[in-house]
Amino acid sequence: MLSADLLHKYGLPEDEIVDAVECAVAKTLTAAFQRTVTVRAEGELEIIAYPKLGHPVEMQLKDIPKKLRRHIIHSVEAELQKRQILLEAKKLQELQGRVFCGAVGRIGSRGTLHVTLEIDDLLKPLILFGECPLRYQPPHERSRYRIGEQRSFLVTSVRPVMVGGDIAKVRLILNRTSRVLPALLLQDLTGIAGIKCRRRIAGGFSEVVTPVRIPKKSINTVGKELREHVQVLIAP
Repeated sequence: MLSADLLHKYGLPEDEIVDAVECAVAKTLTAAFQRTVTVRAEGELEIIAYPKLGHPVEMQLKDIPKKLRRHIIHSVEAELQKRQILLEAKKLQELQGRVFCGAVGRIGSRGTLHVTLEIDDLLKPLILFGECPLRYQPPHERSRYRIGEQRSFLVTSVRPVMVGGDIAKVRLILNRTSRVLPALLLQDLTGIAGIKCRRRIAGGFSEVVTPVRIPKKSINTVGKELREHVQVLIAP
């Protein structure tokens, strides 16, 4: 009933797959038969039903109606997909607090930017999708973004999104108003550690403190990217 392809296409650890199958099958059968059902999926599938009266009864897979078996497979796939997304969200947590370039793919009715991010991973490039809500856009930039425009965004948070009571995808929240954004951009451009932004009014100015001198070209590049004046002070 549970094919090898179904169990291996999600890239989960073996114990996680077994636990997901056991939970999904038990939950589905408990709801269908209105009695407690436990499942063991290590090796052959073992199903035990506990009636309100009498002894526990072992159920054979062949005795379960085909329609219910299809429902079980659907439940198992949904559980595996949910756990795959949770695992992906955990891995992507390392992106939080970093800056990436992204292209505006769509602008929502409430001004939210739907952005495509291309991230260079050690093994392969990743293409991810993020959202930059209106509140995280500088006032002077709102309503001025164009489809296809490339901008730098800070990844503020990474979290799973619930759709219809189930986890459906990983959501990256992006930000262009953060106080740390000018400093992170300068660090990425120059490779200089210890750069900090002391004060920022998005779209107005940023006060950045650095331990060493920063090339003027890098300062101008960041100022152009943020469309604001970047003031740099050296404080060894």
